[in-house]
Amino acid sequence: MTSGEKKIIQYRKLLGDLELDMDSITKLGREISLIAQDVEKLRGEIPSRDLISCAAYLHHFYTGIECMFERISRVIDGGASTGGGDYHRELLKSMAHEIQKTRPAIISLDLAEELDEYRRFRHMFRHAYGSELRWRKMQPLANGVSSTVKGIEDTYQKTVSFVEDLISGLSQ
Repeated sequence: MTSGEKKIIQYRKLLGDLELDMDSITKLGREISLIAQDVEKLRGEIPSRDLISCAAYLHHFYTGIECMFERISRVIDGGASTGGGDYHRELLKSMAHEIQKTRPAIISLDLAEELDEYRRFRHMFRHAYGSELRWRKMQPLANGVSSTVKGIEDTYQKTVSFVEDLISGLSQ
């Protein structure tokens, strides 16, 4: 098997993995939207189980997006830098920038900024106790999840086209 054939297999596997990631992200986004709708209807104090549930879904939502970025980085970029404590921020930042002669920017700077809010929330959730969760902190993320999913879907479609072009180029 030639190196080009191996690369084609890697790219096809990437496409399959990204499709599964996108399906999960979409489902998580729907769940977050449903929880947000339910919470918005409540009068008085929001039950902690609803806060924790929404926070966990937000955590998994961003983790799914980051997983997509890690796959892209590993297969196309040759791997993300693992140095330092800013790995997650650097990975997100790298997706918003073109790598000359390698790949276009995967996400826009605006989407990167939006996703950074989810990344920061995930960090807080991982290091906080449930009693520290506040709806007013989660609400903008929960209410914005539909537009974020739309941005990720657009990104996904562009990435699929880019990878399919790479496969076509290697197949000739």
